[in-house]
Amino acid sequence: MADTSSRTASRAGWARLTRPATSGALSVIGLILGLIAWQVAGTAEPVLLATPARSFDAFVALIGSGELGRALGESGVIFGLGLALSIVVGVGYGILLARVRWLREATGWLIFALQAVPIVALAPIIVVVVGFGIEAKTLVVFLSAVFPILINTMEGAKHTPTALLDVTHIYRAREWRIWLDLLLPHTAPFAMTGIRQGIAMAFVGTLVAEFFLDANGIGGLMLAASATFDTPSVLALTVLTAVIAVALIGIGRLLERATAPWREEPEE
Repeated sequence: MADTSSRTASRAGWARLTRPATSGALSVIGLILGLIAWQVAGTAEPVLLATPARSFDAFVALIGSGELGRALGESGVIFGLGLALSIVVGVGYGILLARVRWLREATGWLIFALQAVPIVALAPIIVVVVGFGIEAKTLVVFLSAVFPILINTMEGAKHTPTALLDVTHIYRAREWRIWLDLLLPHTAPFAMTGIRQGIAMAFVGTLVAEFFLDANGIGGLMLAASATFDTPSVLALTVLTAVIAVALIGIGRLLERATAPWREEPEE
């Protein structure tokens, strides 16, 4: 029995050690196969598509001209502003909804209803009310990212242990102390899960804002390249947005693990 348990533990340890290497190898193989498929498609349809080499040349040209740097800066500003605003409102209002029952019952349904509305459908209303400037774009990013943060935070705050809340009431703790010493620490892992989702949604909202409002930033570059049938630049920018999205999701996952290190990914 002891030998069997030892062998099982050894296999589990070896699997944990080799899993990162296996995952990395599979990712590299998938990347190579994707590049091969891209090369074949670009060679077969040189007008409608472009090979990886042509797209890389277009990417280098965008960097050399300074257009890509300016576009990344413009997109980064509205992404950062919208995400920061969504975190402040989402975490604050989420805890408030958990603490105030009548407010949750009065507005909870509205939150879920607004979350289901495509942000593209709200673009005309935003243009009429706010205009085309950075305020409108920030609002689009905010509306894209705030709901997962708010809902996850609210659910986390609602599940704060009743015994701990009773202790705060016994000692007559002030509301701001309850928030600071109990609700925020307890809710942080749930909020970080929502923030991780919100980061991805904020990036999507950034592109939507640039497509449907004032066309600048990365979205503006993609629209301009599409208008002139500059396929290499379109593909280069598409790959760039995918890389940025993966990087942002990875950052969000790291932040989530930092706030809740006891949460482990399920083994497969």
